[in-house]
Amino acid sequence: MAIDSNKVFQKALGMSNKKPRVEVSREVLDHIDPAKKVRVYRNLHKGCLSVQQGGLVKCHADNVVLRDFKTIVNPKGQERVRKEEKKNVHAFIEGFVVDAKESWKGMLDFRWGECYYNPYETDHWTDLETGQAVDCGEYVDIAPDSVLAYNYLYSASTGS
Repeated sequence: MAIDSNKVFQKALGMSNKKPRVEVSREVLDHIDPAKKVRVYRNLHKGCLSVQQGGLVKCHADNVVLRDFKTIVNPKGQERVRKEEKKNVHAFIEGFVVDAKESWKGMLDFRWGECYYNPYETDHWTDLETGQAVDCGEYVDIAPDSVLAYNYLYSASTGS
């Protein structure tokens, strides 16, 4: 059995492996490299969002705003959820974290759409109003109980 030297080192220094918990995107920026994309997913155990970068969870947040986002659903993970009826992490929204205060200037009057993903009912992230699969877009505002997207495109496989 291999020994994880990082965990041994952290334990020796009395360090915790606990990830920081923040409220908004502006605070997420303190824990990531803003020049690189992140993946955000709903953390069912902690009741918040987990923010991954480079395959590692960097922090947990109550709200994250991304620009140039793309929706991702891993089909194998989705298949496992449906077969076992037990949820696992297989759906993300990927993009660049932005400070919402700076991003919203001049955008508050434009139409935003609500998106959702339910592995038992849909194969993709879906526009609540049209039922079409959402592929990517300009901005997305993610909270544990809602996802609002701005200026987004539908997947080619579902039509418009």
